[in-house]
Amino acid sequence: MKNCYQRIEYLGYYEIIGGIFGISLVFLSVYDKLNSDGFFIFSLLLFVTLCGISIYSGILLIQKKYLKGLNLSFLAQATQVISFVLFGYIFDFAIGIYFRITTELTNDTIVGLDFGFANWNLSRSANPDIIELNINVVAIILLLLIAKSANQIKAELNK
Repeated sequence: MKNCYQRIEYLGYYEIIGGIFGISLVFLSVYDKLNSDGFFIFSLLLFVTLCGISIYSGILLIQKKYLKGLNLSFLAQATQVISFVLFGYIFDFAIGIYFRITTELTNDTIVGLDFGFANWNLSRSANPDIIELNINVVAIILLLLIAKSANQIKAELNK
């Protein structure tokens, strides 16, 4: 059980660092676009909110408020599993490390890999003929770890 709590603490630090890095990255990259349209401001607020949830979940996990922290961490990771380009819209959100399996469905089917640290794009200006689906493997692994840890803690509390 000690390993479970240690993994949860590491997850907490990961959530905090990823959230802070994500917010910093966004503000550095969008400083000149803050006079943009309402959709851009909405997407910026959405990203900052999701980063805030990640940071808050990390703080809760470090403070040993495990179930609440794991629930929020689950939410933060679940929003990062799928990113897509579809009908001219883009949804791409990742904080922390991401490693994605990518599939582009245009004239040909192109499968690839993508990795990096913190990414954000919510837009309605993509080419409507492009269809792309990305699956974040890191987020899936973290979701499985979070679910396993939550089940272990619930089992321990029910003893």
